[in-house]
Order: sequence, then structure tokens, then C-alpha cells
Amino acid sequence: MRHGPFAATPRAARSRLSIRLAGLRSLGACVAVAAALAACSPIKKTHGYTPREAELEGVRVGADTRESVMQKIGRPSTLGTFDAKEWYYISQQTEAFAFYEPEIVDRTVVTVSFDEDGLVSEVGRYGLEDGKVIDLVTRTTPTAGRRLTILQQIFANVGRFNPGSQADGPIPGR
Repeated sequence: MRHGPFAATPRAARSRLSIRLAGLRSLGACVAVAAALAACSPIKKTHGYTPREAELEGVRVGADTRESVMQKIGRPSTLGTFDAKEWYYISQQTEAFAFYEPEIVDRTVVTVSFDEDGLVSEVGRYGLEDGKVIDLVTRTTPTAGRRLTILQQIFANVGRFNPGSQADGPIPGR
């Protein structure tokens, strides 16, 4: 008589085993469907910081200085390129699906400008719709001349071989 899970069992034990296997298959199918649905949900990321409207209302034009602005709304994300008269607070939200490139869904830029005396002269808030796309890197180099295909390059050298330019004997000096 055989022992173990494959031993001859009564019909009721075999039906219980088949019910368990069917339950495991359906559980596996549910897990696969849940994993597929989770893979389809977007991956959302937020980078940077911009102050809220309530915080910006506390910044007074003509009264606040750099130090008071820093205490009220924090350090800026970046400063102006040539001088520190412009402070920029930048935040951006992106969404990506699976392996696709992330798409920017929201961008907010808050600018705080200072005058010559170091007082706030202007506070501005800009969104994604206010931006302009500028292609800084085109990854192409313009060249003069013709573009040749690979076949044109190969067949252009046919007949240009000059056998008289090669030495018939050993190379001198060797």
C-alpha cells in the first residue's frame, strides 16, 4: 500500500483536493489581476516647494526684507542668474504610467523680486500654462556637403585602387 499525498484515496478526498486546487487557481488569478491593475495606476511624484497663498499674503511689498521673507516662507529653490534680486520657489508634479516617460501635470513658480534697498518689490505666481517650451539642446550638428548612403560610399571607391602605389618587395627598413 502506498503512503503520501498520491496514495490511493477515497473519492471524497480526491474531490476535496480538486476543490483546494481550484481555490488556489482562482486565488492566483485574483493576485495576477490585482498586480496588473496596480501596474496600470499612475506613479505620481512631487518635487520642490512653493508657499501657499496664505503664506504669500504675509509678504508685504515695500516692507519685507530678504531675511523676513526667508522667515515667513523659507529658502528659495533658486536665485536669479546674475544677482540675488530674484528669488524663485518652484514645485512640479509628474505622472508616469508603467515604463512611459513621465508627464508634467502641474508646475508652480513663485517669484519674489527685491529692489536696490533689499525690500520686496513684487510677488508673482505662475503656473504651467504661463510657461514656454524652449529647446536648449537639439542634439544635431549642421554640416556642409552631401549625404551619402552606405552603398554610395562603398561603390564610390570602386576603380580608385592604384596598385602601383604598393611596394612589390619587402618593406624597407625592416
